[in-house]
Amino acid sequence: MKYSTSVTMDKAYIAVFSIVILFLLVDYLRRLRGGGTSNGKNKGMRLPPGPQAVPIIGHLHLVKKPMHATLSRLAARHGPVFSLRLGSRRAVVVSSPGCARECFTEHDVAFANRPRFESQLLMSFDGTALAMASYGPHWRNLRRVAAVQLLSARRVGLMSGLIAGEVRAMVRSLCRRPAAAAPVQLKRRLFELSLSVLMETIAQSKATRPETTDTDTDMSMEAQEYKQVVEEILERIGTGNLCDYQPALRWFDVFGVRNRILAAVSRRDAFLRRLIYAARWRMDDGEKKSMIAVLLTLQKTQPEVYTDNMITALCSVSTSLKVCSPMDRDRTTDHRLIERLKNID
Repeated sequence: MKYSTSVTMDKAYIAVFSIVILFLLVDYLRRLRGGGTSNGKNKGMRLPPGPQAVPIIGHLHLVKKPMHATLSRLAARHGPVFSLRLGSRRAVVVSSPGCARECFTEHDVAFANRPRFESQLLMSFDGTALAMASYGPHWRNLRRVAAVQLLSARRVGLMSGLIAGEVRAMVRSLCRRPAAAAPVQLKRRLFELSLSVLMETIAQSKATRPETTDTDTDMSMEAQEYKQVVEEILERIGTGNLCDYQPALRWFDVFGVRNRILAAVSRRDAFLRRLIYAARWRMDDGEKKSMIAVLLTLQKTQPEVYTDNMITALCSVSTSLKVCSPMDRDRTTDHRLIERLKNID
């Protein structure tokens, strides 16, 4: 028994030692290739001063909650502009209003691109979605399509009736609730309202669905499935992943993050493809077309530009917009309703 325990302990020590050696080797190769960066583009670049880094993890041990308080303390010690090394990635923190103004005015093109995190690339069609695409011809084309074809004043005006219908449906469902029913979770209902509006804008799902008789929700079946997809994606990108900062963790998928992200993305893409196929079957020539119908109409004239993959990516932007700040948006609406109830006269 003692012999078996010692053998197990020896194997554990060997595994830990091998992982440490692997991290040291990755850190050494990274330094040789890019001078401390993950892609080698910043080799020889003069970076602002920063705190002393720890091998392998860099300054990850300094990242503590609340983040703004941590950065404020570091800025007071190292100046308004300083650099950090978060694992294998470099970051520059700008806390001076004057420097921040220069970053977004005089040097806006240099700061236009998004960091290419592995987890976000998996969820943004390898960085080709509008919210995560790098500044360039592809991003400008996506922005033109979104601004001219999908979000123009005329298109939004045509969809205003659908939005008003969703609001009326929510109000009717609230009025039908019995007096002895449980209190209404207004935040959840507003979240569902936003998703229902998005679903009607993207695919007009209720055009082929009967009205639900459930008084607890007025969402269509597609919107309810869409809600599950949104919540799952939000869970994956709402928190930082160590795999984005330590390549060795990403290669071996130590925490299983990659597999969970791929599973969520697979369900999202399958759901959006079903919406596209359904919209293709019921195409009409009316003006009040859904987002997918508009893109499918453009696909007939330019099939090489408006591919199914591009349409899926543009539809996923709505998910990104909703995921980016659902709490703030619903909280703002919640506060407005409370103020209206306080000053109802």
